[in-house]
Amino acid sequence: MTRTTALEHKLAQSLYAIAIQDAAWTPAAVCRRLGWSSEEYTAAIQVLSELGLLVRTTATPSGWACVSSESALDHLLAADARRVDELIEQITRTREAMVRMLTDFHPIHAVRISGTQAQLVEGTANIATALEDAAQQAREEVVSLHPGRGAPEHMVEEGLARDRRALRRGVAMRTVHLASSAALPHMAAYLRELRKAGGQVRTAVTLPHRLIIVDQHLAIVPATGTDGQQAVVVVYDPSLVEVFRSQFEYAWAQATAFGTGTRTAAEGGSWGEPDRRQRAVLRLLAEGLTDEGVGRRLGISDRTVRRIVGDLTSALGATSRFQVAVLAERAGWLDPADLEQEVREDTGEQPPEG
Repeated sequence: MTRTTALEHKLAQSLYAIAIQDAAWTPAAVCRRLGWSSEEYTAAIQVLSELGLLVRTTATPSGWACVSSESALDHLLAADARRVDELIEQITRTREAMVRMLTDFHPIHAVRISGTQAQLVEGTANIATALEDAAQQAREEVVSLHPGRGAPEHMVEEGLARDRRALRRGVAMRTVHLASSAALPHMAAYLRELRKAGGQVRTAVTLPHRLIIVDQHLAIVPATGTDGQQAVVVVYDPSLVEVFRSQFEYAWAQATAFGTGTRTAAEGGSWGEPDRRQRAVLRLLAEGLTDEGVGRRLGISDRTVRRIVGDLTSALGATSRFQVAVLAERAGWLDPADLEQEVREDTGEQPPEG
């Protein structure tokens, strides 16, 4: 399901309130009544259809039929339950296969285990060598998941050099990092550099395990080494690599683009994270205020508001005011807990009593 913002949900609620009362509604009538653009109408339809609250039909003027929230929730829960069951079954099969490989054969340091299409690699130096070897084998794409704490700076530097070499050879690269580790200064700098070099970067709140997949033939996953040594298993079996690939694609689909819309000075931009005034403008835009309304609330001229909106539109790569608010929220620039106080300070409003 597509990740949606609070603004998109508000639009969806307004449309649903109309649709559930009058089955004869039309898109044009709704847009006139609510003062919406075609983008806002499309966003509301997308949210409601994904939630199952609107379904396609030829029996109504709009082409949509309204479904009760109870029925839509039942369908969503059933679909999610099926997906979760399939993922759990897939992960279980993978783990069982790996356990069989590692228990049926005595671990031999850095030697491929005969007949099992897997290799146990132990020790930091040997793992680094295995990673470099895997990167050298890449011809099409490298994908990876990185849960846990961020790597030490020297390892990050080595990884960036390895990534750049692969990208220069035309290898595509997609990676998902844990959001908490991506927030560390040295990790954030590494991910920005990786993105500048051509890699695609996303972050997630949780990830199942560390994983690297090279093309369609090789996967690297963590393992327990002899006497507690750091270790990985290099998997060559095509069916297992495909299972791990499915895990990555699931995590990728649920993740959020890293630093969406931000450009730092190091990347050639004039500014990075929005300052207090820019964030206040974003919040008021999300509330639906016009440039004139924003200017009155913040005590600044309409021209200044338009300039700020123009800067934000360029930084986010947006094509409309509506899209500015949507992309800003997805980029984490509209956190209500942080912005409420900022808007009050910029507008002189007093917090509510009690």
